[in-house]
Amino acid sequence: MGRGPTNLAFMLAVFGSACASIPEAPQPVGAPAAPDVASAEPLRIYTPVEQAEATRVPAPYPALPLSVGVSPRRPRQASVVTVRIIVPPGPALERPTATLAERDVLLVRDDLGWIGLAGLPVDGSGLLELDIRGRRNGVEEHERRVIRVEAREYPSTRIRISAGAASDPEVDARIARERQLIRSRLTASTDVWLPEDPFDWPRPPVRTSPFGEGRVFNGAVRSRHLGLDLRGRRGQGTYAPAAGRVLLTGSFFYQGNAVYLDHGLGLVTAYFHHTSIVVEEGDIVSPGQLLGRVGSTGRSTAPHLHWSAYVNGESVDPESLIGFLLIPKTAADVEAAETQASEDNGGDWK
Repeated sequence: MGRGPTNLAFMLAVFGSACASIPEAPQPVGAPAAPDVASAEPLRIYTPVEQAEATRVPAPYPALPLSVGVSPRRPRQASVVTVRIIVPPGPALERPTATLAERDVLLVRDDLGWIGLAGLPVDGSGLLELDIRGRRNGVEEHERRVIRVEAREYPSTRIRISAGAASDPEVDARIARERQLIRSRLTASTDVWLPEDPFDWPRPPVRTSPFGEGRVFNGAVRSRHLGLDLRGRRGQGTYAPAAGRVLLTGSFFYQGNAVYLDHGLGLVTAYFHHTSIVVEEGDIVSPGQLLGRVGSTGRSTAPHLHWSAYVNGESVDPESLIGFLLIPKTAADVEAAETQASEDNGGDWK
């Protein structure tokens, strides 16, 4: 009996050692660690479905809707407009394609997304469709917008003529060659936008024949005057309305001594009937730089400047360019452009 307490102490020590060697019970699948004593969060056991949902790899960033618009908001027939595609944060829009009234729009990337120029049809008004296609997140996207285009009234000149003389095969062949050459150059515009300032007039804006004037032969409209004639005396200067690259010069049957300027993004302006030309193909010209001297070469009855403009090869009214800025940089630039567009003079002229 005297050894009882000693035996009890020995047995308790052995039991305690055995318990210490027993591993802890495993936690249930998905169970969190035991909560801190001070935490108010109750102990929760997650089901396998909940655990899988919590560890699921997140889906790709959602493709938010594009913001698409045309400026000016209420354009007129035969005018130049800016097409803007703003891409929201997230997946990039891979190089898109766009058409306005089934005409291609040459787009380039900028800080907000994509931007480009379009020319509205000479005879198209009402509701026209802007169609944009591209890819984001590897998924094809297709955006459509409807643009309301205001109609304009074109003047007309009535001409009655007798039966024409027989055509000259050599002249016809020359006209065909020149037409093909000009068409190929008009669609070879660079995608680099050169002008940094608003467009100005190439000569004082004294119009002698408006853009779009219909030529009515024997009671039917057979053609339109797809340019703007500005008054000028022989030898007076013709000046670049904005920065550009001399795309083409030459002496042509209809245009006479002509200069074509590429401003970028499909926009080309042209200047006809010079008595002489002072620039060469490939020259980079600055706003206000002399291009040539007024004359009456080609199909012309008196000295004047015929001014034309094209977007991706399609004729537009060059007057719609006056004051035009592709990307106004500041509020002051916008104000200057609007002021210049509303003025009825072109500054100092020689």
